[in-house]
Amino acid sequence: MIRLGLRARFFLYSNTVIAVTMVLVTFFWMLHERQSLHEAFINRGRSIVDAMALPMTLALERAPTAAAPGATDPATQYIVEILTRNPDFVRYVIVSDAQGRVTHSSSRDLTGHHFDRPLGADSIGARPDVTIRQDRSGERLLEVRTALGDAGSFLGSLAVGFSLDPIEDSVAAVVRYAALVALVLMLFNSALTALYVETLIRPILTLNETMKWAGLGDLGVRAQARSGDEVGELSGAFNRMMDELEAGREREEAQLAQLAHAEKMAAVGTLAAGVAHEVNNPLAGITACLENLRANPDDAEMRSRYLDLIGDGLMRIERTITNLLDFSRQREVTLEPTSLNHSLRHVVELVGFQLRQAGVEVVLDLDADQAMVMADHFQMEQLFLNLVLNAIGAMPAGGTLTLKTRVRRGEAVVEVRDTGTGIPEGIRDRVFDPFFTTREAGEGTGLGLAVSHSIVAAHRGTIEVESKVGAGTTFRVRFAAMAGAAAARGGR
Repeated sequence: MIRLGLRARFFLYSNTVIAVTMVLVTFFWMLHERQSLHEAFINRGRSIVDAMALPMTLALERAPTAAAPGATDPATQYIVEILTRNPDFVRYVIVSDAQGRVTHSSSRDLTGHHFDRPLGADSIGARPDVTIRQDRSGERLLEVRTALGDAGSFLGSLAVGFSLDPIEDSVAAVVRYAALVALVLMLFNSALTALYVETLIRPILTLNETMKWAGLGDLGVRAQARSGDEVGELSGAFNRMMDELEAGREREEAQLAQLAHAEKMAAVGTLAAGVAHEVNNPLAGITACLENLRANPDDAEMRSRYLDLIGDGLMRIERTITNLLDFSRQREVTLEPTSLNHSLRHVVELVGFQLRQAGVEVVLDLDADQAMVMADHFQMEQLFLNLVLNAIGAMPAGGTLTLKTRVRRGEAVVEVRDTGTGIPEGIRDRVFDPFFTTREAGEGTGLGLAVSHSIVAAHRGTIEVESKVGAGTTFRVRFAAMAGAAAARGGR
């Protein structure tokens, strides 16, 4: 179906109105012109027939008297004169006597033959009879007939055929004139419409383009301010709406940041046990080394070996604390080339204790090109941490956690798949709702998946869930991928 723009529709509608109006005007004008011409034509025909009736009556009265040798019948002369004066109007003249025999005619072939449309004596004194007929060539004719004679003597009848072509020519001229007027009006309307488009329609089209950009997510666009008309009011209302939407987005982003930080702190609490374990083991080794050094202060070989072990343990503790601090610190969102593979590996390192404690085996099936996207890598880590912790919670008796990345057709896809209890179909659509959780009180905030959904939406991605009770759950996240190798070299 052809989709017409506002400008094209305005041209089409306005010219259609003119065309329809002119067609109706022409139609009724044609009917009126045809009726008027027809009435005038009949009156003229009757006038001519009335004028011819007297000489034709005299011709019939004198018919028994033989004409002088070589002389032309006066009635015939009169008929020839009538035809000569009106060559485009009068087609034939027929005079018949009381018995219907043709005595005079513009066509010699009819003279002496019976006329098939004669009038009777009862027509004497009446107005000439008018009928419309068609000749052998198909031409439409107006035939006017009148009785010849008086009340005491009926001599015959006179029939004159008049061509109706002048009426049709006049009507055709009316149609041509109306078509010319319609064309001129349509051209004039097109010029006015072009001016109207520039003064009114163009601002509307500009506002429409601005609204399209707003629909694509650019809340910073504003319509050009106009005053004094409805378009100006509409532009002002649109700008106020955009101001409110932009302020609402800022509030939403602030709330999202607070919500994400709150969930991050909850995740930090979950990681605390693992951090304590990761710190406690090196500390126990450091303490043992220090006790051995105190017991053997003069053993240089032992001192050198134990100082190296103490240094390694302290570096391990520092790395664990740094990872935790990096994750828990609240930062401004910064989009940069980010490796999804790197984020997943870092998350696995963070939850190493929880994975071992829950008896969960991790399978990394990562794409070779690093799965690069433009994102905030700290939010990516929080996104995957939330999904991984959710998966661990779904496998209380242990299982397998598969982390998979693939880049296909400009799209980076991450799958977090567990072999846990699964999600019942009745609540599957609610898993991303804030504070919704299936765990016991105190075991979760109900914000993890809601925050994950918000992070994905903020990065113009999508997240979907597939699950089967007793078989496990798969969360699939999709982002627009960056160009492979070049992006991979610059990403984290």
